[in-house]
Amino acid sequence: MRSSPRITVRTSLALGVLLAAAGWLAAQTAPAAFLGHKVGEDRKLADYGQIVSYFQKLDQESPKLKLLEIGTSTLGKTMIMAVITAEENMARLDRYREIARRLKDSRGLAPEEARKLAQEGKTILLITCSLHASEIAASQMSMELAYDLVTGKLPFDADKGLKDVIVLLVPTSNPDGHQMVTEWYRKHVGTKFEGGGMPWLYHHYAGHDNNRDWFMFNLAETKAVTRVLYHDWFPQIHIDEHQMGSTGARLFIPPFMDPPLPNVQPLLWRGVNLCGVNMAYDLQKEGFSGVVNGRSFTGWWIGACDDTSWLHNTIGLLSEMASVRIASPIFIEPTEVPKSYAEKRMDFIDPWPGGWWRLRDLVDYELVLSKSLVKTAFLHKEDLLYNSYLMSKTSVENKDKGQPFAFVIPSEQADYPTTLRMLEILRFGGVEIHRAPEAFVAGGRYYPAGSFVVFTAQPYKAYAWALLEKQKYPDLRQYPGGPPVPPYDNAGWTLPLQMGVRCDQIDKPFEAKLVKLDAVPAPPVSAPGDGPAFVVLDPRVNASYAVVFALLKDKAEVWRSKGAVKGDGFSTAAGSFLIKNTPAVRKALPALLEKWKTSAHGLADAKGVEMAAVRNPRVGLYQSWRGNMDEGWTRFVFDDLGVAFTTLRNKDFKGAKDKKVNLRTAFDVIVFASEDSEVIKTGRRGGPEASEYARFQGSMPPEYEGGIDKEGVEALKAFVEEGGIVVTLNAASSLAIKDLGAPARNALERVERTRFFCPTSILKLDVDPATPIGYGFDETAAAVFAGSLAMETFTPPFDWDRKVVASFPEDNVLLSGWLLGEDVIARKAAVVDTSYKKGRIVLIGVRSQHRAQSHGTYKFLLNALLYPEAK
Repeated sequence: MRSSPRITVRTSLALGVLLAAAGWLAAQTAPAAFLGHKVGEDRKLADYGQIVSYFQKLDQESPKLKLLEIGTSTLGKTMIMAVITAEENMARLDRYREIARRLKDSRGLAPEEARKLAQEGKTILLITCSLHASEIAASQMSMELAYDLVTGKLPFDADKGLKDVIVLLVPTSNPDGHQMVTEWYRKHVGTKFEGGGMPWLYHHYAGHDNNRDWFMFNLAETKAVTRVLYHDWFPQIHIDEHQMGSTGARLFIPPFMDPPLPNVQPLLWRGVNLCGVNMAYDLQKEGFSGVVNGRSFTGWWIGACDDTSWLHNTIGLLSEMASVRIASPIFIEPTEVPKSYAEKRMDFIDPWPGGWWRLRDLVDYELVLSKSLVKTAFLHKEDLLYNSYLMSKTSVENKDKGQPFAFVIPSEQADYPTTLRMLEILRFGGVEIHRAPEAFVAGGRYYPAGSFVVFTAQPYKAYAWALLEKQKYPDLRQYPGGPPVPPYDNAGWTLPLQMGVRCDQIDKPFEAKLVKLDAVPAPPVSAPGDGPAFVVLDPRVNASYAVVFALLKDKAEVWRSKGAVKGDGFSTAAGSFLIKNTPAVRKALPALLEKWKTSAHGLADAKGVEMAAVRNPRVGLYQSWRGNMDEGWTRFVFDDLGVAFTTLRNKDFKGAKDKKVNLRTAFDVIVFASEDSEVIKTGRRGGPEASEYARFQGSMPPEYEGGIDKEGVEALKAFVEEGGIVVTLNAASSLAIKDLGAPARNALERVERTRFFCPTSILKLDVDPATPIGYGFDETAAAVFAGSLAMETFTPPFDWDRKVVASFPEDNVLLSGWLLGEDVIARKAAVVDTSYKKGRIVLIGVRSQHRAQSHGTYKFLLNALLYPEAK
């Protein structure tokens, strides 16, 4: 995208005369004229190409809008952002960005200097739209908002407003999904499938979970918007515009409901509430009813786009509009509006009565709330800029209740490359990290040279603190002694626990020689050369698996050791990879080790090492037609680590006419990501939520209905009997238990919430590292528990056997989050390795690859793929 028109002086003068006569306003094309229909018109959508083209046109026509490319989507689409402000501000954008950046770090900046910068600077407001692609209204609205901003169609003095405000407008943070949803909707308008869901995810990997990636930065889209937020523009206000269900409130805007995340500054919450109240006030003035605050959406962080802003001292806002069926209108009977949204309350003072609800209604609400934010940004410009400085100053200088002095990440780690990856993630989010060139003592512990230190006294204190500490979610009940009030999503997320990295909280100050990192250091990498007969890779290191997968593709000979392997200057754990050191391996290995930041060891001979061969696995990954996010994240992990796989659909489990399918001829391992076993079998959820799920999902074209059916279950049984390995992740383990006959039962089935409750949290596991699925683990591990299982095994029938690989301990199970009823899962199995005839079924009852965040438990899945062959 261009930054400004390139025009000769002579042409510019002539053009200036014409523009003065005709006026810029007449030259600016309205969205309706460009699209051929009104924005938000029933059953009409602009696709991503049209949206980009419209913004390009405005960029050509208006000196108040500059279109930028901010990144490339997962599937290769250009991501755009419009910068909208007064014409005279355009030449000084870099200066205003620098002011915003400087005010984000109070160190070395006196209050009087900060005041001067606040007076000189401009409020930067970021508006991100339609991250969830089926929540499509905001992307459509963005075109009309941009037009209204550049033409002055605002309920306040537009010239004054845009002189003091720089609006950053991202029409959609998910271009790929936007195009998918638009094409699917257009294809089915006028059929019974109009407005229904797609049979696949609206993000290539994450689907709805693309709004849980904002501290992990796995996705290209997350990285692009994060650069805008915390690297390039440093906005003081950020709103992410979403949609919700259809029958309740018409719109949610802040204030948020309890509980608040304790790490967030009070001044930040006051800013959130100021913006929310102003939006509600302006909506009410314009006659928009059904606006709620303080319900459903909490002040507890869930790793989302809007709420990650809180932890960076940026006013992060969320709007949630009541949905239509994509672009098809719906009629809601007054009696269908829940009583809680039909009666006046102080947090809901003007209920919506029911009736027709159209896409254009969503557009109108979002236009008012977005313009209200521009007005608030204009009216409170100096305060907002100076408050950015004050919050940084508070972060650096004030000690909060319970605030530790620092977190130390020792240089001696079981998985050093994953440790470095965690540090890169922290740095990308703006966390300052120091490294010790010499050994030191902190909190009564010795730390070797090369250890890393994260001080909490830094501008983004709340972010660093929240990511590294262990969460304790408050015990909220519906009434005293009653059922728990569930959080919106995560109760705990502690990054070092998820990634299997040792990180120590240090409460008291300590002295150490430290150097601030400008980049995460690359470790020295060594390959053994051509002398040793074998190359050895340590199974404690996730990167070892990636190297092995790459070598296996090149037909390397690989074995796994039954016990530890010791050689000249090294010792590796049980399950070590031994690779025959051929010329082909010697050629490929150095680049692989460099890529994965890991080292290999040489072993002269393998005499005395008990080991079994590993083959290059032919992996199948089941994908239902119900858009399973866990399947998407599993694909991401496989792609990230270089695991070759084939996607399996329902038809692949069924034969043709009288011929049964033989899965064993094509696959060695078949993986089922976490999914309701009834969805896998029938395409429809079972249990008490079945009817609600069916209503929400809607009907699909016949080619996308159904599951693997009984025939598929029988094919899986035959696959195992003939030596195949079935891996079931989390909820899919019910398929192994109920349909494939694995000798286990889920102890949590039909247990009431008052007896056991564990929203997404991190729990402790006891692991057997001497068994193949436990290779590479320590004797304890941290695992994400989310809709997970606690299994009881039993003496199996003939032809079966079982091995408990990991189990919940007797007590002190909770590591981070919220757990009620610890005794219900104590000593129950979390991971079980079962054998049946020639094959195996591996039940991984926890979220071993949760959102591609839980690197510390990847090995449960990876070991199942690289299971040593029986002798």
